[in-house]
Amino acid sequence: MTERSPAQPPRIPEPGEFRTRADDRRHLDDAVQTAMRPLVRRSRKAGWVTPLTYNVTISHSHRFVWYRVAKVATRTIRHHFLTNGVRLDVNHAMRVRYPWASFEDYYTFAFVRDPLERFVSAWRDKVVADNYYDFDDATLQRMQSVEEFARWVADQDLADLPSTDQHIALQSRLIDLNRVDFVGRLEDFDAGFAEVCSRIGTVAAPATPRNQTAPRGQRSDVSDEVRDLVRRMYQRDYQIFGY
Repeated sequence: MTERSPAQPPRIPEPGEFRTRADDRRHLDDAVQTAMRPLVRRSRKAGWVTPLTYNVTISHSHRFVWYRVAKVATRTIRHHFLTNGVRLDVNHAMRVRYPWASFEDYYTFAFVRDPLERFVSAWRDKVVADNYYDFDDATLQRMQSVEEFARWVADQDLADLPSTDQHIALQSRLIDLNRVDFVGRLEDFDAGFAEVCSRIGTVAAPATPRNQTAPRGQRSDVSDEVRDLVRRMYQRDYQIFGY
């Protein structure tokens, strides 16, 4: 019987090939997308690329991968990098798979937040202030109640990133927990971000989160129903991040 040789992977793109389009910071450049397609197709068993997709920002000059968690100081972090000379080669890419071995020596980090505070912030920002979910008029009126919004969210699979909006998805789903070097907390943002800046070699400065929908450290005054629903919906986040 002829012994089969192990499957050889298609060409694995080098880290420096990963960049977003010049005219679209949310999507990878066409060349790297083309290079990744055969790798993704053949990688389910071989594990050449991450099995799940992530929203990532990557800098080759400072050698980091940032797993962006929506509603957790993302504008603050991005603004700090852009105003302090940190080039973002992969700027604001959405739902990206990447060859994890190519980025083994990159520093990886993310920031998380109390799940209840994040949930209420998403409701205030994406429902009360802006009809982000494109509800019809009657539904939008109902969703002005955070209880109604919580019931609507409770019917969704918050771990299914392709079908669930990033602002309400599980934080633990938005981070590659097997490969992240540092997970900071919004509640201690300045200290955590200073550590990140020190590790990647850029200036650190106290940074007040931008686009806040409630003062930092202020607990949301919501009903027991909302607290119970959020506790159930985000149980995995509570367990993993210790909230």
